[in-house]
Amino acid sequence: MRRLAVSIVAVIMALAVLPAAMPSSGQNPTGSQVAASTPTPIRGTSATPGSAEQFATQVLSEAPVPPGAQLWMGTAPTPLAEPIQAPADSDLTDLSELFSVDEPAGPPTEAMDGYVLAHLPTGSSYVGWQSGGARYGAAEATDFTVALPTTGSNEYLAWLLYATTAAPGGGYVLRIDSQTIWVPNPPAAEVIPRDVTADLTGYTRLSLSNPSSGPVSVQLSEVASSELAAAIDELPPAPQGMCMENALLYTIVFSPSGDATQSYEVTGWVCGQVVEVTEGGTSLPPLHDTQCALIGLVVSLLPATAVGTDDAALCSSP
Repeated sequence: MRRLAVSIVAVIMALAVLPAAMPSSGQNPTGSQVAASTPTPIRGTSATPGSAEQFATQVLSEAPVPPGAQLWMGTAPTPLAEPIQAPADSDLTDLSELFSVDEPAGPPTEAMDGYVLAHLPTGSSYVGWQSGGARYGAAEATDFTVALPTTGSNEYLAWLLYATTAAPGGGYVLRIDSQTIWVPNPPAAEVIPRDVTADLTGYTRLSLSNPSSGPVSVQLSEVASSELAAAIDELPPAPQGMCMENALLYTIVFSPSGDATQSYEVTGWVCGQVVEVTEGGTSLPPLHDTQCALIGLVVSLLPATAVGTDDAALCSSP
């Protein structure tokens, strides 16, 4: 089954609780103060590009670069030869640039990192920072990641990854990666007929490593069935990918009136809030349950005994 990468989902789920742990405005990951500034405006919905490559290029162009930085023309130093992280998702696009930066005043990279964090696009979030010395051995690097806001239904993920290491002749080499996921529109709308009846199943217990258990099923009225079908049709597309572990949230089987052979089966998964739809046994492009709108509706239609599905509704949109 098509499901999202665990590494991406883990970070996306972590983003939901970041505001309480993020450094305050004007503070970099090391805790030093930086000057207030006007962030770069984020792109508007009208500027949404039409391909994954264009989206990644646009995000990279929004990356703040420290004053005086010059393009690095030599071979990338060993610690910066690869991205600092690369979620294993088939839809991920990574573009990068290398710069040489004069050694800033104060602790190494502190002023440079502070400048970057003070000039991020509006709505960006600090994701994480760490020293890469343990990973890279003797050649130490430091790095941090920020998440940019996304707009529209095609933009799924936008990260800027910053990594620095000492340059052989003094100063620092800076690597900036744009890691993005841009999901194209499906070739055709996934339209579930409104004149349907639905059998909805939730679960009392969910598990990432074992099948969900304790099914709780209910046959819905035509009104509720039509409402569910409409909610599914409004979902945006989801990226392709795979989860090593996942949990089944619910299943819905729609049976159109007078044509049971053209039934639709819908499965909702914990991983990435992915919704999979099959029509008469044929898989359609996956969908993304933005802001848990569908799972919220599902829970409202299930008996209270479907506690596993109910608890999973406490999710957040990336």
